[in-house]
Amino acid sequence: MNKKFILSVEFGMLWLAFSVWLSLPWIEETAQVLPPVYVWAVVIGIAFLPGYLMSAIFFSNLLHRKVRQYPQTCEDTTVILCAHNEEASIAGTIQALFSQRYAGRICILAVDNASTDGTKRQIQAMARLAPENRPVRYLYCGQPGKANALNLGLSKVGTRHFLTVDADTWLEGNAVQRIMNHIVSTRRSCVAGNLFVQNPTRSLTARMQNYDYLLSIAAVKRFQGSYGSTLVAQGAFSAYNTCAVRKAGGWQQVMGEDIVLTYRLLALGYASGYEPAAVGYTRVPETLGGLYRQRRRWAMGMLEGLREVPPWQQRGCTRYFTSVNLSIIYLDLAYLFGFVPGVILALFGYCYLVGLLTVFTALVGALCFWTVYRYQRRLNIPFKNTVGGFILFLFFFQLVQSTASLHGYLSHLAGRRQSWK
Repeated sequence: MNKKFILSVEFGMLWLAFSVWLSLPWIEETAQVLPPVYVWAVVIGIAFLPGYLMSAIFFSNLLHRKVRQYPQTCEDTTVILCAHNEEASIAGTIQALFSQRYAGRICILAVDNASTDGTKRQIQAMARLAPENRPVRYLYCGQPGKANALNLGLSKVGTRHFLTVDADTWLEGNAVQRIMNHIVSTRRSCVAGNLFVQNPTRSLTARMQNYDYLLSIAAVKRFQGSYGSTLVAQGAFSAYNTCAVRKAGGWQQVMGEDIVLTYRLLALGYASGYEPAAVGYTRVPETLGGLYRQRRRWAMGMLEGLREVPPWQQRGCTRYFTSVNLSIIYLDLAYLFGFVPGVILALFGYCYLVGLLTVFTALVGALCFWTVYRYQRRLNIPFKNTVGGFILFLFFFQLVQSTASLHGYLSHLAGRRQSWK
């Protein structure tokens, strides 16, 4: 394994040992009031394990604080752009592809997945305006399901590498150049782009998601990508090796088709990466209901990936990261049934479950977020800051996330399905 990975895990273990030593008197005192098994389960889930994970992420990202540069490439590439009733946004997405500062040819395969609005009309109008080196080809997929649309696009790809971009995601001007530089130079099977929020000021819900993408998601992807084990090359903006994806069988018709594909690529022995300098602006849900449904779907997708390729079937660092993903279920349960009741008790003066160690864990999290924020600023790519959004993210977002995830876990176990949008 990579030496920096081992150092990061060791740093996390040192923090964990310190945390256990510091908290033993508190746990023993609380166990006299509440059941000891419950107390240990909660403290592990809201303090020990989060503190270990965040300290390991912090130290690893500190070791990889330098933004990597890759040799320039100009090889032709393809973009698979899937759309289902995206009349309002798809023209802007295609225009952003036209405007890419990339010397190579970009063939845009716009796959209309059984739309009932004016999506086809918008695609065809943009095709007539396409520059010579940015041709747009309209494809119709009458079988509903994003995986079906993606696989149709894959069957038409004629380049060594291709990108997937969602119809509501706009790419920054150098995004294609930077993600192509990465995947061509490293020969990885897939590389995830860095997603910012396109509509961060449209609602309070969007404002707090701005910091989830900017800080939480970016920190985790940097950690995983540093060791060739990015677990999700998200469909909204990622680059792929065409032969590797075809060898993996393309996308499956599941909730998390991008998660399952990435897990399968990793299980085949391919590496995956993350390119922070390749930025796409994606549209996020603007209502709590929309956010809840999205995160429920993401939770179901994570379980689908773990079911398709369990951690013990992965290799090297990927086995570690997928095992951590499995522990997220426990963290969500500990948050909902330990931290939330603990906060309520603390408000009435009973600091049984939320105490000094929780504050230390929060400080580690704040330090991790600060370093990620500084790193994102160094990319010189604009994003919007809102104080209200950051406060909501800190104090409210996790409640929505964990509740929706628990719903997703139960829905997955019950065999329920949800649409791809």
